[in-house]
Amino acid sequence: MPRRSAPDIIPHLPPAADTRWHDRFLFGAYYVIAFVLLGIVVSGRPPSLFDVAGRALAGHGTPVALLITRAGTFPVYAAIAVVLLLAGLYERRWLRAVLVSIVTLVAAWQISDACKALFHRPRPSYWTGIHETSASYPSGHATLVIAFYGFWTAVAWASNLPLDIKRWSRIAFALWALAIGWSRLALGAHYLTDVVGGYLLGAAMASLAMIAYRALGNPEEARAPKS
Repeated sequence: MPRRSAPDIIPHLPPAADTRWHDRFLFGAYYVIAFVLLGIVVSGRPPSLFDVAGRALAGHGTPVALLITRAGTFPVYAAIAVVLLLAGLYERRWLRAVLVSIVTLVAAWQISDACKALFHRPRPSYWTGIHETSASYPSGHATLVIAFYGFWTAVAWASNLPLDIKRWSRIAFALWALAIGWSRLALGAHYLTDVVGGYLLGAAMASLAMIAYRALGNPEEARAPKS
């Protein structure tokens, strides 16, 4: 008995059909510039008033913050990636988005760690909970949540899903990204500018991931005869 085809939620657009790639590239460049400038400003200097204000969140809701933080660690992302890969191998129309998301995840992780070593900003002194050995800027949790889930939110928005589902996916993504950022501040693991920097770097990665996703096109469409 032939396998039923899965819902067509992934858009099948050839590269030429997306005329907004240059906008995504510009936005990605803006995010990178803002990220680098912020890193230069905050590294090697005492915490700003912005960071001091963010300290007010530290020490509140620690058990919930620990749970959310653990949900944003790389092993959890790796488990999600395995599930997505299996789904992509089962339904090949999803495979392109799955592979781009996994590459984006690994790249964001590595680039975030490299930037931590580059800017070498010390962690806050009031850090509680899970202790990592890396530096503070940018927040890796904030980077990954925007890069990975932001990419999938963009894919969902460009798909054939109902508009209500698209809107709710954006709301869910925004709430989860804010929750991850809050958890890092509540645990005192980062300054507020570290979280903002992670958001900027993650947004740049998500923008470039969408460019790559569109550029790769759809092999089935490439083989389809033109009318």
